[in-house]
Amino acid sequence: MSEEKFEFKRSFFDNDFNLAFISILGLPFILLKKGSIDLTFGSIIFTIYSFIIYFSFSKVFKIIILDNETELINIFGKKIVISNNKIFFSEEYYRKQTKDSVIHTRKLEIQFPNNKITIYKDDLLNYNELVVYCKEKYIQSDIKKINVQFYFFLASIICSGIFFFILTKNCFEAKNQDNLESIQKIGYVKIEGTFNDYKNIGRSSSQILIHLKEYPEFEFSPNNFLQNQSTYYKKLNTKGEKITFYISPNEYSKKIQKSIPLTFYDKYFEYYKITTYKLE
Repeated sequence: MSEEKFEFKRSFFDNDFNLAFISILGLPFILLKKGSIDLTFGSIIFTIYSFIIYFSFSKVFKIIILDNETELINIFGKKIVISNNKIFFSEEYYRKQTKDSVIHTRKLEIQFPNNKITIYKDDLLNYNELVVYCKEKYIQSDIKKINVQFYFFLASIICSGIFFFILTKNCFEAKNQDNLESIQKIGYVKIEGTFNDYKNIGRSSSQILIHLKEYPEFEFSPNNFLQNQSTYYKKLNTKGEKITFYISPNEYSKKIQKSIPLTFYDKYFEYYKITTYKLE
């Protein structure tokens, strides 16, 4: 059995990506709206989380240098044994920017067949000892190898993010089309309620969401707010005032009466929001 020469490891809290991962653990709760799951921003959250998780987990590892081979152990405990003659390393001076100052240090890069590990001298007490073992066991080369695994993962995440973005766009277009077709076929449906409050959203408060006492699980979103802002603000000046909205038969049947089953896009893309077309 080969004798262990050197061991080096990075724990979960040894890099900023892992700290970033912990700081955004609550981000998925954005997907919860009024007790239901809303995937409107799912593509953005999926992309951010995927990158953070990848960079966080890939930087948690342990390497054990033996006589003729090296053991690379990832965060899940999976061990990969690599022959030392297939591992390359390079060392160079490096200007490292921190929050408070600039540190001039040395950077050691160890390139495995499918992984690359970067170690800075100021981060490791026995850095010089590690460099000695690298010179003894590995092949020194300044040629930068392409990390195929990283670029494959990067392409997968980007493609998945684009797919979810297109899915989101198509779902909203389908919802709008259902509304318009039902209006053309049946006409508007009038619902009356007691004004409770409202909130502005969007860039420069370009949208408004109105809450009615009788329908606490929904927010009513006028599609003509920008063209009639003064009318809306005047009508929504007094809490408890009775107001009437015109909505589509599609949303009335699915959300108010609940007489028609919800489609996938009705249920998971802004279910809580009902589009209004006129205010009285």
